[in-house]
Amino acid sequence: MGTTEYGPGDVVYFPSGPFSGICAVVRTVDPRREELRIDFAEGLTHREGGVLHERRHTFTVRFDEVELV
Repeated sequence: MGTTEYGPGDVVYFPSGPFSGICAVVRTVDPRREELRIDFAEGLTHREGGVLHERRHTFTVRFDEVELV
């Protein structure tokens, strides 16, 4: 198991692919599998009846699919 440059709270960027141009926040790091658990919001946060709403996505990506910002 090697060291990784990624850590929880880091912001990562998708340089290409279906999420090209999206930034996300690292939640967990699995250096053994070279995977990150990340999440990001889609669209604008808006208020509905005094409550803030946003569409959030969480998924796992490989180290080579993202870059640190």
